[in-house]
Amino acid sequence: MTFAFSLPPDVAVDGHPKGGNKGPVILIVGGGYSGAALTIRLLGRLRGPLRIVIAEPRASLGRGQAYSTTETVQLMNGPAGNFSIHPNDATHLARWVEQNADIGLSARPEDANRRFIPRGLFGRYVEEELHLAIAKAAGTVDVKHWQSQVVNLERQCRGQGIFARFADGRRLRADLVVLATGVFPLANDPALAPLLGDDRMATPWESQKLDRLSRLDNILIVGASLSMVDTVASLESRGFPGRYHVISRRGHLIEPVRVAGDPVEIIDPEQLPKSTRGLLVLMINARRKLLMEGRDWQVLPLSLRPFILPLWQSATTSERLRFARHLRSLWDVTVHRAAPPSFEAIQAARDADRFVARAARLVSATPMREQIEVVVRPRGKRQTETLLVDAIVDARGHQEHDWGRISAPLVQNLLRDGLVRRHETGFGIDATNEFAVISRQGVAHADIFAIGHPLRGVAWESSSLTELRFQAEVLADRIWAALSKIAISDQASV
Repeated sequence: MTFAFSLPPDVAVDGHPKGGNKGPVILIVGGGYSGAALTIRLLGRLRGPLRIVIAEPRASLGRGQAYSTTETVQLMNGPAGNFSIHPNDATHLARWVEQNADIGLSARPEDANRRFIPRGLFGRYVEEELHLAIAKAAGTVDVKHWQSQVVNLERQCRGQGIFARFADGRRLRADLVVLATGVFPLANDPALAPLLGDDRMATPWESQKLDRLSRLDNILIVGASLSMVDTVASLESRGFPGRYHVISRRGHLIEPVRVAGDPVEIIDPEQLPKSTRGLLVLMINARRKLLMEGRDWQVLPLSLRPFILPLWQSATTSERLRFARHLRSLWDVTVHRAAPPSFEAIQAARDADRFVARAARLVSATPMREQIEVVVRPRGKRQTETLLVDAIVDARGHQEHDWGRISAPLVQNLLRDGLVRRHETGFGIDATNEFAVISRQGVAHADIFAIGHPLRGVAWESSSLTELRFQAEVLADRIWAALSKIAISDQASV
C-alpha cells in the first residue's frame, strides 16, 4: 500500500521556508535497528513528496550500540532464521548470509537458517537493507542522515509542527517525530568510580582494552548475562590464560540456546494468569511436566512468547512491578539465552577450573600499584569478602530503562517540558498501544510516536528483535494514517 502527498509549496524545513513541493517531514530520533526497521517499512508504504530525517550521531545507520561491535565472536543470541528484517520473508537474512561469500560464513542453504552470526555482521545486513530501501524510493522520498544528536523538541504554535534542536546547532521543523532512541547506558557503578579512566577497567566492546586484559591472570566480571558471555568469548579468542570471577546480584547464570522442539500448549488464551505468582506457578508446573516427559525446558520460552504482550498489558501496575522486582533477572536469562558457540568458551573455561560465578554485590574496588582490591558481599550474607584481581569488566550492559535516571539532554528536556511522562512502572515512557506518546497531562500526541526501548513499560519485550519488527510494521501503518490527516488538513487550508 502506498500513499502520495501533494501539499502547498511553503512547507518549512530546517527552520526556514523552502521553495518547491517538499511535502511533510518525518523526524526519526535514533538510527539503530528500530529507526532502520521503521524507515524500511515506511519506504515500502509511502510515496512523496515526503522527507525523512534520521538523527543518529554514529556514522553508520542500522547498527546502534548493539550491532556496532567489531568482535567477531560476539554473536546474535538466536539463529539467522529468526532475524530477517522483513516480516513477510523469514529466510531473507539466511539467504543474505549465503549470498555474501566475502563475509567468511559460507553455508549451505539448509545450514544458513541455523547459523549464529556475529552481531557486527547483522548490523551490516540491516545497514545494507536500509540503503537498498532508500535507493528504491529515491526521487519520491528524500531520506537524510543528520549525524548529530537531538537535544530538544518543542512546539511553538498549534498546527505548526514540532521543532527539533540538534547538538550541532541545526534546527528542523517536523510534522511527525518518532522516538527510536534505543538503549541508554547504565549510570556508573559508584563502587567502580575509583577506576574511571583506568586501563584496567573495560566494557565488553572495547577491543583495544580487551587485548591488554587478555595477557593478565585474574579478571572480575560484573554481570552474568549476555554481556558477560561476550566478554568471555572475546577474551578466550585472544588466548586469555587466567581465571574469571563473575558476580551478579541474583547469581542466575545464562544457558546456551538449544533446539528444544515445537511449542507446547501451556496457557489458555482465554484465561491468562492475573498475577506474577500465577504465572510462576504455571511455568513451574509446565517445566515439571516437560521433565517427566524427558523434554527440554527450553521449549517454554518459545511457547510463552505469543502471550508476553497480552500478559503484560492485562496485568495491573502492582503486578508488573512485582514481576520486575522478583522475576526480571530470572526472566532475562531464561528468555534471552546465549549462542552455543559463545557459550562453548564459558564451558571450556569452567572445565579448566578457570570460571567461577556466584551471587554477590560489588562493594568497592580500590586500585593498587599492580592489582585491584575488590570487596564483595555474597548474597544472603552480612560479611564481606576481599579478593585481588588484575582487571575488571563492567558487563552490566546498556540497559537503563528508567528515563528519570538518564542524563541525555533530550530525555531530560522532554520530561521537563511535559512532552513525555515516565511510565508508571519506571520502564521507559507512557504511550498508547498504538505507540502514540502520552504527555504529562495524559494526552496522546497525534504527531509524536515511539518504538523499541522507550516502550518497555508498554510492551515488556520491546527490546527484542521480533517485537521491534512487529512494532515497525504497526507503527508504519499508524504513521501512514497520521500523514493522511495532515495532507487532508493542509489541502483544505489552501
